[in-house]
Amino acid sequence: MSPRRAFTSTLAFTVAFTFASTAHANALDTFGYSARAESMAGAQAADVRGYAAAHHNPAGVALTDDIEAAIGYGGGVMGLTINSSDAQVTSARGTSIGLAIPIKLGSATLAFGVALYVPDQFVARIQLVPATEPHFVLLDNNLQHLVVTPVLALKLGRRFSIGAGATVLADAAGNGVNFDVGIVGGDKVGKADLDVALPIRAAPVVGLTILPARWLRIGVAYRGELDLGLKLDILANVNIAGVITGDTFITLRAVNFYTPHKVSLGVAADLTRNITLSAEVDYLAWSQFKTAIPDLRVLVALGISPPLVEALFPTPRFNDVWTPRIGGEVRHDLSEKVGLSIRAGYAYEHTPVPNQTGLTSFADNDRHILAIGAGLELRRLISILPRPLRFDVALQLHELIARTTAKDPRYFEGQGFTSGGYLLHFAATLEARF
Repeated sequence: MSPRRAFTSTLAFTVAFTFASTAHANALDTFGYSARAESMAGAQAADVRGYAAAHHNPAGVALTDDIEAAIGYGGGVMGLTINSSDAQVTSARGTSIGLAIPIKLGSATLAFGVALYVPDQFVARIQLVPATEPHFVLLDNNLQHLVVTPVLALKLGRRFSIGAGATVLADAAGNGVNFDVGIVGGDKVGKADLDVALPIRAAPVVGLTILPARWLRIGVAYRGELDLGLKLDILANVNIAGVITGDTFITLRAVNFYTPHKVSLGVAADLTRNITLSAEVDYLAWSQFKTAIPDLRVLVALGISPPLVEALFPTPRFNDVWTPRIGGEVRHDLSEKVGLSIRAGYAYEHTPVPNQTGLTSFADNDRHILAIGAGLELRRLISILPRPLRFDVALQLHELIARTTAKDPRYFEGQGFTSGGYLLHFAATLEARF
């Protein structure tokens, strides 16, 4: 192979492996939105109401009679391992803000709600890991993105509520990176220009809640797929007299953040005045995710052939998954002004990542999710707060089922890896009603 062709091929595959894409679900899907939701393992499609419904089921925003404002904080320990060593996944930390404003219209209620999550390390993190390097494809970046979900909901009578809105993220895109490299008049030349923008992307969210009886609620919610794409064009003007003169154009299209189509079906029942049980099943269409590996093309105009070099990778073929969830809450009045709630939940989350027998080395595991929590409701605390003030805390443990990945010995002998570990996440929420 000639030096020029070796240069071209090396450039293409180096860029491809450097900018291999990753796929994710967002932080609110991973742990739940609000400490109450987190402590019930996210089983909220039928049980949620007020500000937290903006994320879990928009129809529930109209089920509150009060204006609600909430602020919360969550942080976690990422005890994930690759080959029994720390996987170096960034810890999850961020602030949640929620608002619900209902307006009575006769027998109907129109409500506005918004769910906001702001990570305290990054507003939007873009980290692309080589496809051949073992890494947690669903957990590397998913906790490091700002998420905003504004919704409108309408409750009709006492039995029926609907809601709709959008989850909003920002893309990473740019008009390109231009630079000149070479030797002119015996002097080295190096120039560069960078132009990056963050256009907005949105996915629809809709929900329905039916209340066939005072003690029974049925909820259905849907969220469309959403991806945060990386679009980057690089133009290199090469001028090395007597060696190489011309242009190289590199175009890269990758997805750094992805949430799949999601459908949630839940039921919640008040078994007694003080005991609520909630169950839910989520369907996530991961098989629709086709761009886990970047589309890379290199156009070389350096007087060599072929002028176009493409890096081709296999389709990831992720699997659709079903996630069952169950949660319970027990309430007890400690006094006339203080109420106590104890909560617990469990979920089993299947991994959508198939066995990695070929080129890619995406790590992900099935998970047991255990959750506990508690809440205090303070009533008539001061005259300016006639409505209750609530403080909730939650602790959630994700125990990853150990997984061993073995490569096809015909092509990647000895390149297998193991993955496992745990996630431990704590959340606290303060909610005021007016």
